[in-house]
Amino acid sequence: MSISPRIHSLFALSIAWLAACGDAPPAPDAPPSTIPTSPAGAFTMTSAIEIAVPAAAAPVLATLVAATDGPDDPARYLLDRVIATLPDGTIKTIAATAVPYVAAYVNARLDDVAPRFVAGIDALASGLSRIATHLGTTETLQIDASGAALRTITGARFELGGVPVAVRFGDAGLPDIATPLQVSLDATGQLALGDHTHALPYGALLQLGLDRAVVGSVVPGAHDLAAALTELVDCDQLGAAIADRVGLGSATPYRAACRTAMIAVASEVYAGIAAIDQVPLGLEVTGTAVAYDRDGDGTMDELHQGRWTGVVGTAALRAPISAASFTGTAAP
Repeated sequence: MSISPRIHSLFALSIAWLAACGDAPPAPDAPPSTIPTSPAGAFTMTSAIEIAVPAAAAPVLATLVAATDGPDDPARYLLDRVIATLPDGTIKTIAATAVPYVAAYVNARLDDVAPRFVAGIDALASGLSRIATHLGTTETLQIDASGAALRTITGARFELGGVPVAVRFGDAGLPDIATPLQVSLDATGQLALGDHTHALPYGALLQLGLDRAVVGSVVPGAHDLAAALTELVDCDQLGAAIADRVGLGSATPYRAACRTAMIAVASEVYAGIAAIDQVPLGLEVTGTAVAYDRDGDGTMDELHQGRWTGVVGTAALRAPISAASFTGTAAP
């Protein structure tokens, strides 16, 4: 039986196709998984937590706000503070009586006496309010093969502008805050950080942020609130203005009282901050994140989309935290 030309051609094509398939390169291997098989390792982390201002901290903010919230402020505020520091006697008595009259005069000459005071005080108050409600921390997280972990807060981050200010606790004379917890990782790469509680030295953090971030952002070169306030008021000009309007005594005692008053305001703020930690605050949180294996070797290299949930407060009064996030990378 003869084979038709058509069948013969199809047969030849089939043979050629089979031969070509035999020479085809193998399919490429699948890319390595980005889901780690173990969470064990050492990591550096940063956290950001938003909270309401604790009741104990409210008077601290009010001390600064009081400088500009009255109808004849800031002159009335400055005069009241200056005259309060004068030695008892005739000059103090007469100056106190003349305050309304002198305040109007000083307000009219504010560009000479304290051109930066209103904007500076407002910036100090808003900066302090910002760090009081937005807590940033730098941390380490150690996890062993069983999931037992130790979270250690080693410093604070203050974000008032484009460049965060980071301060290590050790450099500020504060102890690190270490807390044990349990960590678990599921097959989809979801990381769970178990419930844990740590102390929150809220007052110490406020003072650290005020001195290391807020003050310098308002008065470059100043390292504490007293230096900033003294810079915002020209005590020589203010002293001369008071002496001129009161008409009793030279400008010298008023100038000295002005500088003393600015230091006294700063001392009141610092005393209020220190009092906050007389009633310890705690932060109780749990966390979730997406674990990421960058090189496919099965170990966790990064923590993405971290979220904290929990409460902050004292044993008797606690409130939920607002938005709270964290990120982490394997320590070098």
